[in-house]
Amino acid sequence: MKHSYLTAIFIAAQVICSTATASDTSLYPEAAPADASFVRFAGFDPDQTAEFAGKSFALTLEDNLAYLPVSSALLNGVAPGSFVTIVRGADGHQQTILEGPRSNAARVHLFLINATERVLELRLADGSTSVIETVAAATAGARDVNPVAIALGVFELGNPIPLATFDVALRRGQNLSFIADDTGIRLVENRFGTVAR
Repeated sequence: MKHSYLTAIFIAAQVICSTATASDTSLYPEAAPADASFVRFAGFDPDQTAEFAGKSFALTLEDNLAYLPVSSALLNGVAPGSFVTIVRGADGHQQTILEGPRSNAARVHLFLINATERVLELRLADGSTSVIETVAAATAGARDVNPVAIALGVFELGNPIPLATFDVALRRGQNLSFIADDTGIRLVENRFGTVAR
């Protein structure tokens, strides 16, 4: 009787431990592949399929505007560690824009992704100081800055009137992208989605 009781306790403990282990692994996102590149899609509808570098990406609402880690071995001509934004215009035309690296985790990285036909700049909202200068069409500009609360604006080169302004409170470890396309300018806090297969 005592032996059966101890056996039952042991089996119950094993079940609880195995259930807890399964739950623990589900709490954390899957690690990115060692050779990962990071790809995000802007201007696409959720549940749409997007094509990039010879691979199909099944987009979801949860991964909307998030960087999707993907093994560079699955992509044509994309180096490991690359960050890429693919912007789909209202006419369905796609632009592939390669971004710069993230070098200093203690700083905030700002990115201006220009999917327009104009030359753009990121400045203080009053136009007095340039933060990211002269970003040509279909390219990205970047700058790392200290965490600070500030008002920023996206301007067309040579125009003192901003196309859009944003009040931001920058925090350490937070990176922000200003994505400009034919529908306007959106501010996106950089985040990572699920690993693409």
